[in-house]
Amino acid sequence: MNCYDCAPGHGTTAAVAICRNCGAALCHQHARSAPQTVVRVQGVGKSTLPETARRIMCTICRGAQPA
Repeated sequence: MNCYDCAPGHGTTAAVAICRNCGAALCHQHARSAPQTVVRVQGVGKSTLPETARRIMCTICRGAQPA
């Protein structure tokens, strides 16, 4: 599978990840990592884990996320 963002004019680059939001294949250059809080149902409420998980997004989806 090749990087979706590299395809239009830069040739083909092997993908190393998939965007969590849109599903586009991404190379190392176009993949962006962001922290994600992990929340689990605990009894009648929710509990937040102390460590954050990693989510991979493309540059377009990462730019669309609120700051």
